[in-house]
Amino acid sequence: MDIEDTMRFILDTQARLEASVQMHDERFARVEGIVAKIGSLVEGNTSRIGQLVDVCLSLARHAEDTDRRMAAGFKELRELQAASEYKLNALIDTVDKLVRRNGGQAGLT
Repeated sequence: MDIEDTMRFILDTQARLEASVQMHDERFARVEGIVAKIGSLVEGNTSRIGQLVDVCLSLARHAEDTDRRMAAGFKELRELQAASEYKLNALIDTVDKLVRRNGGQAGLT
């Protein structure tokens, strides 16, 4: 009977081992599926991240162009304001001279 018990023990152990291998194979298959899904998600996100980078670079170029145009516009505005101020001061001087020449009379003609 010793041989029969040993054979039964070996067969039981082999059956448990095969069940364990089957369970590990199933888990490994699930892990492979998860890794494949993650891979496709990463691949899809990589494409989206690339698009996002392109949009950000485009916005940065647009902002730089807008800054340049605004700086040029402000420069032109400052020049026009300086010219207007010069003309206004000349007008004030002219009016002041006319008022003094007429003796500050209220009824200028």
